[in-house]
Amino acid sequence: MIILFLLIFLAVIASPASAAVSPPDFPSCLAPTGSLKVSYTSGTHGIPGDLGTYTGSDSVYQVVGSDRLIQCFCPASGTSGIQTNWWKVGDLSGGEIDDFVKLGWIYVPSGALWGLDDVAYLAKNVSFSCGGGESIPTPSPATPAPTFSPPGAGGAPVCDSAKPAAPVLLSVTRSGATATLVWSKSENATHYSISYGLKPNEYTYGVANTGNVTSFTVQALDPDQTYYFAVTAVNNCMPSDLSTAPVGGAVLGAFAPTGNLITIFILLGLGLSFLGLSVLTARRFRRGQ
Repeated sequence: MIILFLLIFLAVIASPASAAVSPPDFPSCLAPTGSLKVSYTSGTHGIPGDLGTYTGSDSVYQVVGSDRLIQCFCPASGTSGIQTNWWKVGDLSGGEIDDFVKLGWIYVPSGALWGLDDVAYLAKNVSFSCGGGESIPTPSPATPAPTFSPPGAGGAPVCDSAKPAAPVLLSVTRSGATATLVWSKSENATHYSISYGLKPNEYTYGVANTGNVTSFTVQALDPDQTYYFAVTAVNNCMPSDLSTAPVGGAVLGAFAPTGNLITIFILLGLGLSFLGLSVLTARRFRRGQ
């Protein structure tokens, strides 16, 4: 009987591991399959998880019968292409998404900013050779939407919006698994994006579009990790430089302390209380002498 209970117990423990979610397969940009959604032979394009701008060709394919897409970018010069695998993840839990982020996937809360559905996606960038810098072959006919790059005034899609000023990151308030960021308003900004990671200037995670607000709470953080944050103002398709810290003061928000702030304040209050009692006791002792 004891052995039977032990076997049942081990089966219950092992069941979650066997049900772990695996990432789907994606075709290669070297031999793309599926329906072509959009194709540009030139222009300026964005890569998820990267605040830089890229000039070259860009084609997007939807894998047949699935919610997966591949974005194939080839630079205007050189052969170092970037393939972005887009995976719609509406059915995944927060914990499962966090596990994939730790494996190098980029969490995009809404695909609307990228011309996709207004749902959550996971994206992952991999490199491939464009073969002499030529663009990916374009099947015919090509469907003109959705677009990954906002079109300019005729011709190739370009971003001609004015570059907004970098916002000032005023504070980062950490509380367990969340962090609330407050920053200054930038003129001409239509929305803001947040980048963060486990090392300074190495931003692995991000929130693509917070809306036109000056504060935002980032969720699903590891309470035992220290995170480094930066905010970018965006004018339509044109990003600003990374946020700066207040002039003449401490670098507020350069990193967020681990742990719960309420606990920190309670411990700080207790420490000050003990210090006050020690001073009061010392004064009474002197008077007694």
